[in-house]
Amino acid sequence: MGEIHVGAPASGTRVGRLSALVRRTMARARTAAVPYRIGEVVIGEDPFNGRREGLVAVKKGTFVGLQTGGQMCFYDYRQLRRPD
Repeated sequence: MGEIHVGAPASGTRVGRLSALVRRTMARARTAAVPYRIGEVVIGEDPFNGRREGLVAVKKGTFVGLQTGGQMCFYDYRQLRRPD
């Protein structure tokens, strides 16, 4: 049998694997699947940014960067819709 010495660190392989699994699961839960592709035309409606139509240029987590003319506006993906 193996000996455990006093003051020696415990084996953290199980703890390390468990924390990595929890970390990956939480990261996956935080990043929602944005249903819009880069280059797709969408309309963003926000009380602060107003209503703008443009191309999806950036996707970062739940935020989408909308390229309108020479400007970039960021919207939550739930504030976007496809044009009729």
